Amino acid sequence: MSYTKTLKREKYLKELIEKQCTGTPKELAVKMEVSESTVYRILKALKELGEPIDYSESKNTYYYK
Repeated sequence: MSYTKTLKREKYLKELIEKQCTGTPKELAVKMEVSESTVYRILKALKELGEPIDYSESKNTYYYK
């Protein structure tokens, strides 16, 4: 996968998290046109870079702490 494509995916995911409209991991995968495992990989990478991301089960969305 190209570096540019990875950056675009990360940027899009961060925008969805900021708006708190990611949906469930499965829904997020559909929105991003990737597999659910790719969603988890991107989230893990962002968290390792220090992004304070958490998931709200009551709202079904990822958000910044």
